[in-house]
Amino acid sequence: MLRGRFRLTERWQRVNLAFLGGQAASLLGSGLVQFAIIWYVTLEANSGTSMMIITLASFVPQLLIAPFSGVWADRYDRRWLIILADGGIALATLALAVLFLLGYDHIWIIYVAAIIRSLGGGIQGPAINAFVPQITPKRELLRVNGINTTINNVTSLLSPILGGTLLTLFPLWVVFMVDVGTAAIAIIIMFFLPVPDQKTGKVTTALGTEPKLREGDVWGFPTPDDDGPEEVTKVADEEVGVTKETIGKQFRKGFSYVRKHRSIKNLMLTYAFFMVLLAPVAILTPLFIRRTFGEDVWRISASQTALFAGMAVGGLIVSIRGRFRSHLQVVRTSGFSVAALTLFLAILGMIPSPKFFFLVVLAFALGTIVPFYTTAMTTLFQENVERSYHGRIFALLYMIGSAAIPLGTVVFGPMADLFDMAHVLLATSVAQLLLLLTTFKTIPVNFESGVLIPDDPSPKKDDRDATDTADDSDDDGIADNKEVTGNTTDDGNDRNTSDTVDDRNTSDTEKEEDIGNHISVTYTDNSFYNGKDGDTGDDNNDDGVNNNGGGV
Repeated sequence: MLRGRFRLTERWQRVNLAFLGGQAASLLGSGLVQFAIIWYVTLEANSGTSMMIITLASFVPQLLIAPFSGVWADRYDRRWLIILADGGIALATLALAVLFLLGYDHIWIIYVAAIIRSLGGGIQGPAINAFVPQITPKRELLRVNGINTTINNVTSLLSPILGGTLLTLFPLWVVFMVDVGTAAIAIIIMFFLPVPDQKTGKVTTALGTEPKLREGDVWGFPTPDDDGPEEVTKVADEEVGVTKETIGKQFRKGFSYVRKHRSIKNLMLTYAFFMVLLAPVAILTPLFIRRTFGEDVWRISASQTALFAGMAVGGLIVSIRGRFRSHLQVVRTSGFSVAALTLFLAILGMIPSPKFFFLVVLAFALGTIVPFYTTAMTTLFQENVERSYHGRIFALLYMIGSAAIPLGTVVFGPMADLFDMAHVLLATSVAQLLLLLTTFKTIPVNFESGVLIPDDPSPKKDDRDATDTADDSDDDGIADNKEVTGNTTDDGNDRNTSDTVDDRNTSDTEKEEDIGNHISVTYTDNSFYNGKDGDTGDDNNDDGVNNNGGGV
């Protein structure tokens, strides 16, 4: 029965299943090694300075490599980036295992291995986030991201449990070898996985062989032209020659892309500030427990277990649900929920003789909500950022995610020594609420419609007479010289415009370009119809989007 059901799944689903299975094995091995490294440094060095060094060695290198890895993820085959990064981590861990087996168990060797592993993780992280929409249809992105989130949360939950068990039964080098084995599984899967090329869409394995399909079968992968935002640019053509430019210039283009599009910039800023404001809950909760409930170690373990269990449950719910009507609304709702739970946690710290049971419940609830926020946020970027920029954008997000919590700890850690922890939590919950309220102003409701809003939408004075006339009846402030949706008519006085027709047989697209003012206007034949013959695509509801929902 299971074999029959597996046969009924689409081929892209099988590829995703194999990819996520390999990554689950790799993540579990990496989690075991990370736990073992922290355990070894803690017991052997018994030094706060040593803990600081291992923390910096584990996080700083991935921040430094992220700008390069983002460009590499857009420039080269993302599958090979994942393979090489995982292979490099595995080789470093193998060398560490051999050295410990031979008796060379110096602390500085652990530091070097942590640096190499962090560099590999900094390369692998953005590549994976950019790789997922490459092998997943847009309609299923949320579900696949939810499964990926669940895998991450379950491995985070199991790593300390399994790591502690292995360290009790076996020497440290055995734990290192487990990671080598799990990495080998992930690499072998990636070698033989049929994947569409990120530029051409041609499906091949890592070795270049092209798998054959049965007659009538299709892969179901998205093509490079599918599901992209509706902004008219020449980026896709320029990106083909991306290798001709330096990495620094390409990464600056990623920054320029974010600055150019107001909604993406504001969404990224919201993500950054919200992550900083999560630091008191994410990092200072053990301190809150000690000051409020006492020094019993089991309380910290119970709260952490509840948090990770909630995250696993939340990720599972997201993956089962598969779709949301509005990812932006989910981000806002889950953000408000996190702020409310932080407020309840602050209130719990203010009341006399609070019950620890309520903290466990709050931790589980908070863990359940977090996957909704992170998965919806990731899907928003995957769906609304052009594919040729996915690597660089997710490198920026990776840098933000890696730096925000430590930065928040630097800000709120000293505050926790000056003020009561409950008051610190109260202040952060209020700040979270205010930040989320600003998104109703900074991120417009039509962001998810695929219309990328430029940072400076005001029309230029010299452009008003040079553009084709197209009424901006929705008064959204988007000038006609940037993007025009719906009906477009030529006023006959466009002296600076050279009208060209681009007919490539793959889409009936007419393109008019203003050479002097860099104006481009596109429209498709299908966008003028609302499913009825003779019905023009007039946007009578003034929402800025055609009535057919897709002809932008």
